[in-house]
Amino acid sequence: MPKIHLVTDSTSYLPPAVIKEYNIHVVPLRVNMEGASLREGSDITNAEFFRRLRSAATLPTTSQPPAGEFASLYQELGRDGGSIVSIHISGDLSGTVAAAETARRMLPELDIHILDSRITCLGLGFAVWEAARAVAAGRALPEVLQRARAVIDNVTAFFMVDDLHYLHKGGRIGMAQAFLGSLLAVKPILAMKNAQGIISVEDKVRTKKKALERLVELAASACSREKKVTATVLDADAKDTRQELQTQLLAALPQAEIIPSEFGPVIGTHVGPGAVGVIYYTV
Repeated sequence: MPKIHLVTDSTSYLPPAVIKEYNIHVVPLRVNMEGASLREGSDITNAEFFRRLRSAATLPTTSQPPAGEFASLYQELGRDGGSIVSIHISGDLSGTVAAAETARRMLPELDIHILDSRITCLGLGFAVWEAARAVAAGRALPEVLQRARAVIDNVTAFFMVDDLHYLHKGGRIGMAQAFLGSLLAVKPILAMKNAQGIISVEDKVRTKKKALERLVELAASACSREKKVTATVLDADAKDTRQELQTQLLAALPQAEIIPSEFGPVIGTHVGPGAVGVIYYTV
């Protein structure tokens, strides 16, 4: 059977052990900060990024990998005649999928399949992980693609943003809304669901305590106790809050397999320090 190579990008935030075990190739997005272009996952740690972000006068910007970087990797992987499955952050959030598609068109002789995960963080990572399990089990390409798409169609993410300042500076909300929200201590609950590929406002609550309760309520109400739930609880330099959220989620969904994770610099630029989230899918 021809070999199947898996490619993703750095916003998948997969555990390093999983990347190594399944030989997953990760293409980094960039964070442009204080005059330097930093590759996510190698040029700056999460802890250092959030330390610098808290005091930054200017919000960092983010950028997708160049198409040439994808093309070089695809050429290298395609030398053995195998197929390439490349799964990436939602095309509505980043130009990464477009860059990968450009690279695919540059290499018509290779069998390259680009999937838009319609989500990010470990929601994207779960789709890659499921594809990797299928490859490791010796499944053929159609089943590998089907299993990745099954996750994409079912995965849901809910996030709590601790400080509206970062959403405003990143152009996600207006100054008046950010100022009013700060005065009222509003904690927005953001969602990515139904494979829509965009971030929407699910709810607004007044305190962090209520926000955590709402995150758990949203996840628990959508998941049957009879089904297996795979989830991640992730944080942006807020490990104590993440642990509190994880404890509450396990109490509500005792059958869930929960994998701790973190927002990296690219997504952290937009959600800001203190954010936490829940991403899950059922099978």
